[in-house]
Amino acid sequence: MKKKTKMKKIIRIILPICIAILFGLALFGTFKFITREKEKTFLEKLEPDIYANITNYVIYGIHMNIEGNFTLPENVGNPKLVLSNGKTEIEIPWELEQEENSYTFDTSKYINEGLNLEKLPEEDLYLVIKAESENEKNETIYKYYSVENKSSYDKMEYYTLTKNNKNDKIEMEWNTYEECPTWRFRIKETKLPENVYDITIDPGHDGTDPGKVVCMTSNSIYDPQDEYGNYYGCNKGGEEIEERQLNLNVSMALKEKLESLGYKVTMTRTDNEKRVEIYEPMGSATMANDTKSKFNLAIHHNSSGISGGDATLKGIELYVANDTNFDFAKILINELEESAGITTSPKTKYIVDDGIYQRFFTQEEIDQDDYKQYKNTNMIWYYYIREVGGVSTHAIYNGYDQENYPHPNDHYHSNNTAEPYLFELGYMDNLAELKNILNNKEGYANGIVNGLQKYLEQE
Repeated sequence: MKKKTKMKKIIRIILPICIAILFGLALFGTFKFITREKEKTFLEKLEPDIYANITNYVIYGIHMNIEGNFTLPENVGNPKLVLSNGKTEIEIPWELEQEENSYTFDTSKYINEGLNLEKLPEEDLYLVIKAESENEKNETIYKYYSVENKSSYDKMEYYTLTKNNKNDKIEMEWNTYEECPTWRFRIKETKLPENVYDITIDPGHDGTDPGKVVCMTSNSIYDPQDEYGNYYGCNKGGEEIEERQLNLNVSMALKEKLESLGYKVTMTRTDNEKRVEIYEPMGSATMANDTKSKFNLAIHHNSSGISGGDATLKGIELYVANDTNFDFAKILINELEESAGITTSPKTKYIVDDGIYQRFFTQEEIDQDDYKQYKNTNMIWYYYIREVGGVSTHAIYNGYDQENYPHPNDHYHSNNTAEPYLFELGYMDNLAELKNILNNKEGYANGIVNGLQKYLEQE
C-alpha cells in the first residue's frame, strides 16, 4: 500500500512537468512552423531570373561594406538595398551610380562605415534589392530581387559587442530557394565562445624592446644613451623610465575600465618580460583577428629626440587607417583632451585633422630594397594598422621575410577584421607632459573608454 501511495505522489509530480514540456515543445514547433511559412512566403515574392551581383563584401570593425551591380527591367526604378523577411525591413544606405537601367553600388566610400552589424534585430533577414513599378491601375507596387555571390568570398560570421551581458551571432550564408540564390543574415542571441573577445589592447614594445627610455630628475630629462647608441644609464641621477612600462600602465587601466562596462578584453602582453611576436598566432598584428575582436587599440608614447626636457613637441597623436571616416577618431581626441588634461600635437607631418594622422609609405621608401614589397603609396606604414585591417588596409605580409619574420600574417587577405587605432599619448622628452603621463594613467584610459562609448551610442 505504501508503494502505491509513493508511486501516486511521483506521478503527481512528474505528470505536470511532462505536460509542461510537451506544451512547450508544441509551442516551439508551432512558432518554428509559422516562422518558416512567413519566410517561405517572402522568398516566393522574389522576382525570378533577375539577380543583383554581389562583387565584394568586407567586415571592418562593426561595419560591413557591400559592393555590387544589377540591371532592372525598363519599367522598374527607384531601387533600395534592404534586409527584409517580409515583416521587418531595414534599408541600407548606399552610393549608387546609374546608366540607363544598369546600376553599380557600394555602401560607403569609407572602410569604417556601411551596414552597422550591432543594430540588427534577432531575426532571419535576406539581402535584396527593393524597387518600384506600377500595376495596370497605375498604382505603385514593389518588386524584390535577390542577390547572387560573384565575389571570391563565402559565408561569414560576426559576434556583436557584449552589451548587458548579451551577444548576438550573425551568420551570413549563401543559399538557394527553388534555384533562386539568396543571402541570409541569421541573427540570434548567443554566448561568446571562450576564444572570442570584444576588444584587443596592444601595449607597445615588449620584453626585448623597451621603446623610448629617458632619465628624469625633478627639473630635467636626459637620454641614457650617447649619440652612437651606447647605453650609460642615469649617471646624472634621476629615475629611468621606459616607454613599455608607460604603455602597459595605461593599457592595464584601460582594460579594467572596459571590463567594468561588461566588455570582454584581451591584451597582447600583461608584463614587461614577455616577447610579443608580430605575425605569430596571438601576435601584435594577429591577436585582434585571432580573437574576432571588433577593435584593436595599440598604446604608445612619443618622443622628439630633444634632450633636457626642453622639447617643444607635446600632445596626443592618433594614427588611423586609409580611407577612414574620422568621426570616431575625433571623438577619441576630444575625450582624451578633456579626461587627461592634454592638447593635440602641433606636429604637421602626416596630419589629416586636429590630432589625427595617417602615415603612408612614400615613393622614396618604396624604391628602397627593404620596402620593395610595398606596392604603392596608399599603404599605411604602421603594421599595427596595416596588417590588422586585412584587405581593407592593404595588409600584405605573407611570410616573404623568412629571416626576420618566418610566420605569415594569417589575416593579411581577410575580409573580416578588427578596426585598428594607434595612440601616441604624449611626448616622453617633454618634462611637463611626462609628469602628466606618469601621474594620470586613469585620465588617459578614461578618455579612450569615454570616446568608445560615445561613438557606439551615436552609431
